[in-house]
Amino acid sequence: MSRMPSAPMIAVLAALASAWAPAPLAQTEASPVVELPAPTGRYPVATTSWHLTDRTRPETFAGAGKFREVEVVAWYPAASRGGTVAPYLREGLSEVRAFAKLFGSEPAFDRLERVRTHAELDGAPAKAPEKFPVLLFSHGYTGVPSSYTALLEDLASHGYAVLSVVHPYEATAATLTGGRVVSMNGDDGAFLPEIQKVFAEWASEDETMAAVTRETDDGEQVRLLRGYLGGLHRTSIALRRWVDDTKLVIDRLPNLPKGTAGGRLAARLDLTRLGAFGHSMGGVTSAQFCLEDARCRAGLNLDGIPQYGTMIDASMARPFLMVYSERPGRAGASDPIYRRAAHPYYRVDVKGTRHLDFGDMVFWGGPLRERPILGSIAPDRAVTVTATIVREYFDQELAGRRSALLAGTSVLPDVAVRTISPR
Repeated sequence: MSRMPSAPMIAVLAALASAWAPAPLAQTEASPVVELPAPTGRYPVATTSWHLTDRTRPETFAGAGKFREVEVVAWYPAASRGGTVAPYLREGLSEVRAFAKLFGSEPAFDRLERVRTHAELDGAPAKAPEKFPVLLFSHGYTGVPSSYTALLEDLASHGYAVLSVVHPYEATAATLTGGRVVSMNGDDGAFLPEIQKVFAEWASEDETMAAVTRETDDGEQVRLLRGYLGGLHRTSIALRRWVDDTKLVIDRLPNLPKGTAGGRLAARLDLTRLGAFGHSMGGVTSAQFCLEDARCRAGLNLDGIPQYGTMIDASMARPFLMVYSERPGRAGASDPIYRRAAHPYYRVDVKGTRHLDFGDMVFWGGPLRERPILGSIAPDRAVTVTATIVREYFDQELAGRRSALLAGTSVLPDVAVRTISPR
């Protein structure tokens, strides 16, 4: 994650989109409709959503008198197949049109509206097991919430209830109470001012992370990271907001109406087996949440670099796993933080990947393939690798099933796994 021209996710694309002429509209419209891979687990999948309001927190992005609202999109094992199939774009076309504007063609991804999920909308939870382990998920900063559907469906098919937290105003689109959709963009089409302030703090991030990864002395790595993190005032506020959103989702589960799909699901959740993970800023959020909240038993970060927040000065009695892509100058940048804080710390490197290869965007085609944004890894392979890493890790930490991948007795081609001890 860094300000334009590289990362976070949307900042990467904004820079790349400005570096090449937008694809002709006719070519963009010819992009094929995406077909999501079928979930690999034994359970059918259902999905539902709900909205929460936190009246203890005024909304930074709205006028006086407005309080923080959070949307939750849940994926879980279903009792049966059938019923109404859930739409792919849960926030509608606005979810991808804000993203497509970065390529100079607002309709560039409109065909995603026709994509079918594998999940029943508001379906009944599976009758067994009695309780489901819970995974909290957060998208990337200014990310597209629905662009992780394949991964979340797959986890649900293996018995997990996945609660995807949509952080409003800092996602391409989010739905609030009453059906109002809000965006990361203002009326002028530009990023909201508060988001621009966060991006501005990341101006030197690429340079700093490259210096950290070149350095061999642990103390000097920490010094460089500490100096950079010390200047991230707005970023720290955003991270605090996202961690509080995550806590709100768990705190309010007992209050969901029992007659709703969300209420029926909440009654089946085993909060003694709770993990948190996310992509980019969402992965950073999962680490900070696990540091602060004892309900978290394990955390995982998909290519969110570096680890913002207070973990650089703290320790936690729980495991953490970091997945690095092959972004230049990034691999290993958060190791000085995680190897001291996590117990134990697992590091996974995936060859042929870039920042966006850990979600559905590997299938989207169009402008994403016309520019050097995605890695060389094949889309089906990217999804399989990501799902295997995430599932095996949480199976081990939440269900007690030892991971052959993490133990080194099973190998995924182009995937390097190691357990890193404190220095």
